[in-house]
Amino acid sequence: MPSPTTPSLPICADGTLLDLVPRLSAHPALRSLQLRNGPRDTYNPSHRVRKRRHGFLARLRSRTGRKVLLRRKLKGRVALTH
Repeated sequence: MPSPTTPSLPICADGTLLDLVPRLSAHPALRSLQLRNGPRDTYNPSHRVRKRRHGFLARLRSRTGRKVLLRRKLKGRVALTH
C-alpha cells in the first residue's frame, strides 16, 4: 500500500511509469524558455483608454506631462499628443 504522502502514478503493465504530460522543456529548441500558459492576447486597443493615458488633458494634469508638451512644442511637433 502506498504511503499517503506519495501520489499514485499510472504504471504500465511492464512496470514503467506513464508520462501523461508532454515534455516541452525537453526539446532542445525550447530548453531556455519557460512555457507555462502559452502565448496570450494582450493588446486590446481602446480609444478611451489611450486618450486618458496619453491625451492632451492627461499631459496637462501633471508637471512632467506639461514638460513633455513643452519639449514637443519646442521641437516643432505637429501632433503633441493623442
